[in-house]
Amino acid sequence: MATTRKIVVTGATGKQGGALIKALLAKPSQPFDIYALTRDKTSRGAQALASKPGVHVIQGDFEHPEAIFQQLGGKPWGLFSVTMPMNAKKEEAEGKAMTKAAFEAGVEHIVYTATERGGQTKSDTNPTNVPHFRSKYNIEQDIKARSQASQHPVTWTFLRPVAFFENLGNNFFGRGFVAMWRLNGLDRPLQQISTTDIGLIAADAFLNSDSEEYRNKGISLAGDELSPNEAARIFKEVTGQELPYTYPVVGRSLRWLAKEQLGLMFDWFVTDDFKVDVKALRQRYPFMRDFRTWVAQESAWKKA
Repeated sequence: MATTRKIVVTGATGKQGGALIKALLAKPSQPFDIYALTRDKTSRGAQALASKPGVHVIQGDFEHPEAIFQQLGGKPWGLFSVTMPMNAKKEEAEGKAMTKAAFEAGVEHIVYTATERGGQTKSDTNPTNVPHFRSKYNIEQDIKARSQASQHPVTWTFLRPVAFFENLGNNFFGRGFVAMWRLNGLDRPLQQISTTDIGLIAADAFLNSDSEEYRNKGISLAGDELSPNEAARIFKEVTGQELPYTYPVVGRSLRWLAKEQLGLMFDWFVTDDFKVDVKALRQRYPFMRDFRTWVAQESAWKKA
């Protein structure tokens, strides 16, 4: 009988980690014991995960990563690492600390979700001037360096998604995101992706970690490319409603008040921008959702 492999999934009750766990559990048979990391084991989301077969909910955070791996009762085979971008310096420090703890615990494969930085090839060497893009680049470099210096083989896959469709929520931030997007030009396209698809590809990367497709590779990910005008047209066709957004002055204020997180990023969309070959990627992963499908099936306005 094959031995099950232990994988730690950070952000387990969030969008990306939750999508990965859902994708793995949908497989008829998957060879993993999933250790779902949460800050609060008593939360509703954590309790829902704990009821799933093969899922063990563990409590911890990126500030004390060693304690996370001590709860496994054995070596981790895999780590799904997703870091929070609100403070770039903190993100980098915590991401590197998680990597260090994973290597010391004996991890064999890491899937890290970073961000797209100007194309499949350019993303390998381009940290950009956007702080939370650069912090993810630095975490990637740390994983590579530790892998090369490790006394036991450790492989990695870097998933580099573009902007999330989920930014377009039915809330203040969702309306603000659209307002900021519109300020870049109503006909200027922006590449976006569903976090569900990130989870599906992350699952594939774990299940096929030794393949040429994933072994020590970075993969830029996008499901669609469309402008605010195109998004508004599709949104109305699907929902019968106007795409919600707030006043331009609010969008400008958000970009100014959160310059490091939002302002510099939206400026970068104009000067550099994501450059995923969306058509080729959709041929590679035909399940990937475009904006129309996401609005109809996954958004806050999805059809019943």
